[in-house]
Amino acid sequence: MAGTQQQITVDYDDIQLQDALNRLLQLTRNTKPVMAEIAEYLHGQSREHFDKEQSPNGTPWAPLKDATKARKSDQGVPVDKILHGQTLHLRDTIFPFWSDDEAGVSTGPGTEAYAAAHQFGTEGMKIDVPAHQRLIDQAFGNRLPFPVWVNVGAYSFTGNLPARPYFGLGPEDEREVLGILEGEILGQL
Repeated sequence: MAGTQQQITVDYDDIQLQDALNRLLQLTRNTKPVMAEIAEYLHGQSREHFDKEQSPNGTPWAPLKDATKARKSDQGVPVDKILHGQTLHLRDTIFPFWSDDEAGVSTGPGTEAYAAAHQFGTEGMKIDVPAHQRLIDQAFGNRLPFPVWVNVGAYSFTGNLPARPYFGLGPEDEREVLGILEGEILGQL
C-alpha cells in the first residue's frame, strides 16, 4: 500500500556462529569491520545463488511454468532464466548491511514484497491488491497509439509462485562465516 513500509526479516540462528561471535565480543568491542566482511560475503553469495538459480543449500529452483514462459516470450524477455525480466532489477537491488552486532543482506526499498514472494513463495496464499492506476500500452492484443492510464479496482487472488530462495546460509556459507569469525578471533589474540 502507498505510504506503508514492509519489512521481512529472516534471522539465522546457529550455535557455532553465535559462540564464535560471543568469543569475538569478549576480545574486542569493535566488531564493525568483521560484520562488514560477513555482510559483503553474504552479498556475493546471495547474488551467486540468484545467478545459479538455486537455494543457498544448492537445491535448484522450481522451473518456470509453461504459461510464464509464454508470457515472458510475448514480452521479449528471455525464457531460459528464472526471475530474470527485462532487467536484473531484483538481483541488482540486493545490498549488504552491517552494524556492531549484525550483518546481513536485504533488497532495496520498494522491492520487499516482491523479494519475499520469490524467497518464500505464495502458493495457496490469498493476496489482496488495493485499487490503483496502471499505465497500459496495449489492449486486446493490439498496441495502443499512446499509453493510457486506467483505474484498476481492488481485487484478490490466490498466489501460485513456488519458493525460490536466494537469501540464507547453506552449509558451505556457514563454514565460511565461521572461518571469518575465527580468523578475526585469532587476529585479536
